[in-house]
Amino acid sequence: MLRPGYSSSRPLPRRLSRLVLLGLVAGAHAGPTPAGAPDPLAGSYEYLVSYRATHNGALYKPADGPFKDLSLPYSFGDSERYWGDYVCRQPSTSCAVADYYDPADYAIKARPGAGAILQSERINVHNGTNIYDAATWQIAVMLGSVVNHYPNLIDADPYELASHQDEVLGRLHNVRDVPTGSRATTAGALYRYNGTSIADPRQAYAFRMTAPQWLVPDPLQGPRYASVISVSALPANNPRYKPGLVSWSDWKPITGDNAWAFLVGPLQAAYLQYQVRLHGQYVPFASVPVQNALAVLPAFAAMQSACGAVYYAPSGTLENAADVAVDRADVSIENNLSLFAGLGILRGTLAAELAREPSLSAEDRRRLTQGVALIDTMLAGGGLPGERNTRGLRDFLHRHAWRDGEFVQAGFANEPGRAEEWRPVTEPRAVDVNTWGVAALGAKQIDDWFGAGAAYRLWESVKRWGAYGEGQTLYGVGYSDADGNGRLDDGRYRSGVLSAEWTAGAIVAVRNMAEYYGATPKGVDAPRARILVVALKADEEAMVEGLERMRFSRYVDGHLTGKPAHYPDLIVEPTSPIPSEPYLYSSRRYRIPFGWYGNPLPSTSSTAWAILIADHFDPFGYRGRPN
Repeated sequence: MLRPGYSSSRPLPRRLSRLVLLGLVAGAHAGPTPAGAPDPLAGSYEYLVSYRATHNGALYKPADGPFKDLSLPYSFGDSERYWGDYVCRQPSTSCAVADYYDPADYAIKARPGAGAILQSERINVHNGTNIYDAATWQIAVMLGSVVNHYPNLIDADPYELASHQDEVLGRLHNVRDVPTGSRATTAGALYRYNGTSIADPRQAYAFRMTAPQWLVPDPLQGPRYASVISVSALPANNPRYKPGLVSWSDWKPITGDNAWAFLVGPLQAAYLQYQVRLHGQYVPFASVPVQNALAVLPAFAAMQSACGAVYYAPSGTLENAADVAVDRADVSIENNLSLFAGLGILRGTLAAELAREPSLSAEDRRRLTQGVALIDTMLAGGGLPGERNTRGLRDFLHRHAWRDGEFVQAGFANEPGRAEEWRPVTEPRAVDVNTWGVAALGAKQIDDWFGAGAAYRLWESVKRWGAYGEGQTLYGVGYSDADGNGRLDDGRYRSGVLSAEWTAGAIVAVRNMAEYYGATPKGVDAPRARILVVALKADEEAMVEGLERMRFSRYVDGHLTGKPAHYPDLIVEPTSPIPSEPYLYSSRRYRIPFGWYGNPLPSTSSTAWAILIADHFDPFGYRGRPN
């Protein structure tokens, strides 16, 4: 991926030269688009930096409240027809829902049932922003401007635009009417961080999803589909309560999302601003991203267990699509890998400030030194605040997260009353934990821990149960080993479901391996290394082309398994001023085994990842360089 600090004139690998016109190797690497031909990557960037209300893009601007006039991204682009004419007409599916006003919490909510679950999904999709998605958007907004030199439709400074999300997370409002940016502060037994109370919102996790307002519209509220929604009597003395509006209900502070929201996204965007665009040597200590990251760092440390794993969520956090709380000992390996990468990026940022920022006060230096020391303890082990000890993230990922040549997807750490310190969850297998494992740790680290060639063998294993393709051609990956994907013994691929976002993660992992094995590492002889690199480059090229099939216009014209009939009637592509080219989240509607639905809808994160892939920027590594 584009390694800033890089030479933007680095030549393309010969095997990728024919992909230039596809857009995924556009910008500084690709050369000019032929005269008269649209630049697909420019269309993708335009989706990320234009408003939904005027151009069907990703952005919105709150009309009132403390975040008024901030331009912020939604996670998805949808339509009432997608839900009403497609999802609601699926076999054994009923979208009928009975909403009511609950005076106990002043909320409009749905009575339990299948319709309530579907309403919750479309409310989140239509109105929500996942803070991980927003983090990838921040990086892409900066790359599109700094590397590809694209303008944005709203005529905003790119870093000012990207920084709106930092401003949201940094503000301390915790008001019912404006949940965007509110934090999961401890309230009794709710939101305790591994037993630690956090009262200061600046130090608490953010909720994984935000919305423009507390009462949000059901996309089926219009006259065409309103018959599926029945509403009991609403408060007569408050005109804000209207049929078709439902109270926002997603209040889940998750470790992995917060790692991206406070560490990966804003710090990488700040690097692109201060050290690439402005040619500086450091990100200023006083900048909002650095101050946000240092403020929340103790919360990550509080969530770390004795064996080194960092827990999934504070107490009382509800599971995905369930009304039961997450087990306090629950650990997501993907979350730990995201945090591992984020801590490395923060450490590099702080070290550059200590070495190069001349205006630091003695107090600034003390805070920076303490931050670096806490990160080192979290990574390598030692004494944590609160007189606790941990063996560190590295030890956990080495000793516990790896099993039978792969990373397990989850488990339970240091459970009360159990003798063993780690109880893994091995099914279903997760694609991202393995591809992100290679990217976050680096192929060298995996091979050092588990033997020469271990990273490559891991990738071959993932392809056997998680790869998506047609015939002998690899397109990318799905989500798990339960997707109907995989490679058969005769080399043919199965076509269950294709994920644009997770395929992008696999491309990052393959590039990391290709660079590592290309240097002929210890334990791998030169002929074998060359064979591995050729195979990895072929997979990279195939998945770049496969990812392109998830670009809007390619998807509309293509024939991926499970594409909804009459798709252009469900999601209409804007054509002014140039065709918008978002990337879709999933090749078909599919219930992902980890608790949510994938939908073939324009996705902010998928589109942002496409920019990252095009510009060879590795989000897991400090300054976009591979680990």
